[in-house]
Amino acid sequence: MLTQDYFEYNDSDFLFQTREVESQFKVVSELRPRYRSISRALRQSSQKLPECWHVVFSPDETKFAWLCGNHKVVLVPWNRSKNCLLDLDDKDERGNEIKSNLVVIDAGSPVNSVAFGTGTPEEHLFRQESGRWTRFNFSRDLVLATGHVNGRIRIWDAFSGHVLLELMDHTDAVRDIAFAPDGSLRLVSGSLDKSLKIWDLKDDGNMIKTLSGHKSHVFWCTWSPTSVYMASCGSENKVIVWDMKRYKIHQTLVGHYNSVMACDFSPDGAILATASRDTRVILWDPASGKLLRTLYHVQPPPSFIFASGANGAWIRGIAYSRDGMHIGTVSEGGLVRFWNLVDEERDIPMVKQCDNNDEEEELLCCSVSPSGRTLAVGNSESRVTFYQVPRVVGTLKHLARMAVRKHLESPNIDNILLPTRLTEYLKYHLWY
Repeated sequence: MLTQDYFEYNDSDFLFQTREVESQFKVVSELRPRYRSISRALRQSSQKLPECWHVVFSPDETKFAWLCGNHKVVLVPWNRSKNCLLDLDDKDERGNEIKSNLVVIDAGSPVNSVAFGTGTPEEHLFRQESGRWTRFNFSRDLVLATGHVNGRIRIWDAFSGHVLLELMDHTDAVRDIAFAPDGSLRLVSGSLDKSLKIWDLKDDGNMIKTLSGHKSHVFWCTWSPTSVYMASCGSENKVIVWDMKRYKIHQTLVGHYNSVMACDFSPDGAILATASRDTRVILWDPASGKLLRTLYHVQPPPSFIFASGANGAWIRGIAYSRDGMHIGTVSEGGLVRFWNLVDEERDIPMVKQCDNNDEEEELLCCSVSPSGRTLAVGNSESRVTFYQVPRVVGTLKHLARMAVRKHLESPNIDNILLPTRLTEYLKYHLWY
């Protein structure tokens, strides 16, 4: 049963809509572009449909970046108190009105990727002042970065939608960009030109390093919670973990049979989850490079020949929940799944995201909100669906492990005199 409650923004191409959806799968909200009603006609024409390759919340969870056109990015206000689009409920938990404006950005060229960035809190900025003059100061404001098909990166003011900078060095499309979570405003970009580049927005956006390790297209890059590591993957069957203090390769993870489409770190930084076209999710220890666990999207587990080809079950997106107990994935056939890592008996069945009157939609990406309450899923028709993340109270043992692993990497655990079983549990060799 759909309860419609629209707001509209009119321009020559789109009618942006939001709706609140109630279903057995706990869908919080949806965003749908106007052209979706004529998408079948567009499929049969030569016109290319816009695709939503990235779904991103701002770090303070007050905005959501929606790629709803080949060159359109809409910053939609989000109510972090009520966990929904602000248009559906503009009150906080105390009943106070929340005011925020819709920001529409015409990026000028097709956008492949998007990321929010912000500086460190003001009480720390004063002690970090270098005393030297810079043209731009992004430290106290929220900025948006967009990666483009032409290899350029543009930096925007997230409140006004004005362009601030343009970064140019890639020679092919920029498929992913990500800001370091430590507030340093270091931006990493991954491109189809097989390289990753590090940009420093506190130094007027100067490029500080080019990382070369991939022999083919780079699809995804993500930082660890402490910004010590960065992981990247692409059209190879390997994942590279980078030491972001020395800008060197720390580990090369080999175990997939097909291209690796996306990856994400656990909230304690102890695990790197990778999603591949081989129908599998692999959980790794990024510090040691050890394979910890494999999750199979297809049962029984496929053969190497099936997994390495066009198997019809590619996993395209992955996102770790903030409780460290769940992983959300999207795959071919319009399937969304929440994996319960600590209690398989409470695993939630897969959801087929497809309207009754529509053809199957190709799901492309997913991400978890900063509060960990919402999973956003984007598809090939620029539709975004917001799912409620399962809320489970973790055991004291699990919470203690996460607290320890935030400050202690697995190689250092062996130096502590602990019972063998506890050591294995802390290193995620045991999950329960």
